[in-house]
Amino acid sequence: MAYTGATTGYAAGEQTNTSPVDYALETTYNTAPGGTYQRLRITGESLAVQDGTSTPDEINDLPEDAETVLTSRSVSGSVNGVLSYGTFDDFLAGVLGNDWVSLPVITSSTNPAFQIRTNNPSYNGYDTIWSHDSTMSSVSAFPKSLGPCYITLTEKTSGYSGVFYCLGTDPNGQALLFTTNALQPLFSAMGKTGLADMSSGSTVQGNAIVNGKLGKTFTVRKKLAGEWQTFTGNMVNQIQIQLQKGQVPTIQIDFVGSDQSIVTVDVSSAVNSATKSPLMDTVGGFMGCSIFGNAPAGCIQSATITLARNNSGQDTGMGHVGACGVQFGSLKSSMDIEYFFKDFTEFTAWQAGKKGAVSVSIKGSDGYGYQFSVLNGRIFNPKNPISGKNATIVTTISVTGNPLPGGGTFAISRIVPSS
Repeated sequence: MAYTGATTGYAAGEQTNTSPVDYALETTYNTAPGGTYQRLRITGESLAVQDGTSTPDEINDLPEDAETVLTSRSVSGSVNGVLSYGTFDDFLAGVLGNDWVSLPVITSSTNPAFQIRTNNPSYNGYDTIWSHDSTMSSVSAFPKSLGPCYITLTEKTSGYSGVFYCLGTDPNGQALLFTTNALQPLFSAMGKTGLADMSSGSTVQGNAIVNGKLGKTFTVRKKLAGEWQTFTGNMVNQIQIQLQKGQVPTIQIDFVGSDQSIVTVDVSSAVNSATKSPLMDTVGGFMGCSIFGNAPAGCIQSATITLARNNSGQDTGMGHVGACGVQFGSLKSSMDIEYFFKDFTEFTAWQAGKKGAVSVSIKGSDGYGYQFSVLNGRIFNPKNPISGKNATIVTTISVTGNPLPGGGTFAISRIVPSS
């Protein structure tokens, strides 16, 4: 006879494959929110509670320790995954302390037309893109009071397309503001100087995030044995993205949290499915590295991006377990880049103490990806050791992020395929 059906009772315990992990942004610190949660795509996680204990030296006539007393409680651990588009954006926003800014495509015509100008006296000497009509009257073509972001400028006639750090818009949404001389690459591509209109059909688009000052904490849950192991008050303390030849691009998210509880009732109203964007790769998906506007002469071997909250911590008190609050610290950003040595370009920049933008870009097979940018980086500790025979020399540089005038250390731009 042919048997059908499955065997039951074969599992020694709960299985990792059927134990979903999800999260939500907390509206109140250390309180699991209701509403919709987001399921994660992960290769592993290690969130766990850490109880601080003390065993007092109580004097007694038996050779045994006194009772162990609870003195503190916190949560820490990591979520690990493979880089894919849209999967970890909330946690990237958490470590950067800001929200993603999405600026829809705005196209120039006669109304609005885009006038670019360097050192504009009407806007305190900033470079600007000013929107106007055919009578040269101002037009509110841009979002009002837009904050710092990265935008892509595409000039129709010259074919030039570039990504620029924008300081934001004026209160009326009539001009995009940039640091002085930031628009020089655009002027050069157009063959213009000082002041000019971009050709009709040129576009402005933004889809990026720059570090800011928002505080974000998350609730992370694991569903096990029909209940929810819930970790609350989780601050993203560090994110490290590793791009390396011969390996899949990985991301590790380190949390510092307040408390853990076992909950029998699902507080969520719904759980969104995990993202389905393709996993990125470092072969066809790696889009290159730019150091002060130029790619290294030799092939890139690896790039490690580290975003950390420096001097972060928790505030604790008596009368309850877990933390009373959290200190988010300040953003510290860095990149470590390895490439085959061919010339001393980066060593010369190090010697001169040069500062500027350093970026690494990667995308998935669907064309969606990210450009990770240190906005005002400086090279430290360049090295090119001769480690043995029959080998190509590899250069290693460390790039440390520094704030731009007015703020802004690190930015991530979403790469979206052309429609």
